[in-house]
Amino acid sequence: MNKFQFATFLMPVFVIVLFHQGRAGITADELASQVERRYRSLSDISMDFTKITRSEVFENPSLVQGKMLLKNPDKFRIETKDEIIVCDGKYVWDYSVENEQVVKSSVDKSESTFQPNQYLSDFRTDYIPSLTGEEKIDKIPCFKLLLSSKQEDALIKKMTIWVDKQSYIARKIDYRDSQDNDIVLEFKHVKVDRKIKDTEFVFQAPPGVEEVDLTE
Repeated sequence: MNKFQFATFLMPVFVIVLFHQGRAGITADELASQVERRYRSLSDISMDFTKITRSEVFENPSLVQGKMLLKNPDKFRIETKDEIIVCDGKYVWDYSVENEQVVKSSVDKSESTFQPNQYLSDFRTDYIPSLTGEEKIDKIPCFKLLLSSKQEDALIKKMTIWVDKQSYIARKIDYRDSQDNDIVLEFKHVKVDRKIKDTEFVFQAPPGVEEVDLTE
């Protein structure tokens, strides 16, 4: 399995909790502003996710399910049955269960690795938001927020987020990655401020697993 990239969740990763504004007629910029403000105020977030990838290379879409933990400002853990990616803010560990190998690299040298925290806390610096309508996800009424990149060479040029109109929590994210794969992420069982321990964001390789350290 390839690394989870924003170019591949979640965005990012990826989980967005929005501050309830309590009034009708919210604009796209106001909505994006509240996303940034609320996300920066949270200590941590956990959720279950389903990721569907469609590619011109493969006839059938792939489906992956897993769990994700985020802790501000820059820690995350993405775990599926085939792969675990962990970041403590300084280092990234990418563990392939099938290959029995974990690769450790520095964050500043892992530009292709999905780093959800970077995308959730500052939308308007890199993206222009627009509201494109409303749609139900699992029978839940949602806003559709489209983010269009200001940079032509961005990893993610466009991303659509479905935001629960009642709880103001992201229910779904849709984007195309740098390899022209169409990625859809759906989130459930989102919990915030659980006081997740920092030890969750340091990877300990199981016995017998090959360790490749690219930081040396």
